[in-house]
Amino acid sequence: MNKPMMKTNARFPKIFSLLLALTLSSCAPMLQSMQPAPRPLSPLRVEYTKRWGDYTLLVAKENSYFKEYQVEVEPVYYEIFSDSFRDLAAGQIDGAIIASGDAMNVNRHIPIQIIAISDDGGYMPILARPEIKSINDLRGKTVAALVGTQYELLAREMLASAGLTPSDVITRNIAPEELAAAMAENQVQAGFSWQPYTSELLKMGAHVIYPLDNKIRLFPNTIVFRKSVIEQRPEDIRAFMQAWYKAVEYRIANPEETQQIAAQSLKISNQEIVMDNSLKIFTYEDNLLSYAEGTDSPTSIYGIVHATADYLLANGALAAIPDIESIVTTEFLVQK
Repeated sequence: MNKPMMKTNARFPKIFSLLLALTLSSCAPMLQSMQPAPRPLSPLRVEYTKRWGDYTLLVAKENSYFKEYQVEVEPVYYEIFSDSFRDLAAGQIDGAIIASGDAMNVNRHIPIQIIAISDDGGYMPILARPEIKSINDLRGKTVAALVGTQYELLAREMLASAGLTPSDVITRNIAPEELAAAMAENQVQAGFSWQPYTSELLKMGAHVIYPLDNKIRLFPNTIVFRKSVIEQRPEDIRAFMQAWYKAVEYRIANPEETQQIAAQSLKISNQEIVMDNSLKIFTYEDNLLSYAEGTDSPTSIYGIVHATADYLLANGALAAIPDIESIVTTEFLVQK
């Protein structure tokens, strides 16, 4: 007598499963509509400062090249470029246009990667007040440099060329953006600078004391992003570089328009934007050549990073040579 009941009960799970499946399928559209819409990604926040090489970023933004390649980018201006280092390390910005030594200093705090060379850095001299006639005149005087960076290397090389040592001078940690004011008040008698601040200092009566050869290029600027951003948003980084190279072509062909775009973005006059004709802006082809060269080549991105790392290690800024292969990546060496 129990067998018929057992047979009926055996069918019940199958009926229940069928009803459950029908119920869920009918509810699927409603459940999908209840799911939160995916949040749009925030713009890539990238540092720039008042420097001719950095304005490629503004050209790409103003000419809608980023929009063309479907990536949102927010240029973030820094009056003192070195202030961006802590924000990059803290995740307040995603990327920056900085020298390889600066990149390695930031990399001590948070992993970052160099994805391209922006420009060759231009002529970066040490200038002195009018009464300083020679490097030997700096004995016992104060020299400004960003301490613990590759820029301090230039000051050390200058002293060594005259038989002096760092202990023969007083070194003050002053940014190039602040050098003119410090020199005007005679707080320092010489200091490291770059354009547009070099032109400002020359107008004040300062003169270049080292190196006298204006063809020397020591500190090329690189495009870097935090490694976490690269891992999370590789397609956005690739689109960023495609737009970047398109902007490079435009600005090389249109320097006056680039000057105007920069002036509008910074809300200053065109005359305040110094067009640094000595600066070489790197194209895609230039980057391709630099990445292709071996580590022994002084113009290779790997050679540049290795040489800078050796200096920073020798001067205590780095505790060990970082893994260069993990810092420099070819993943985003893409054409526009």
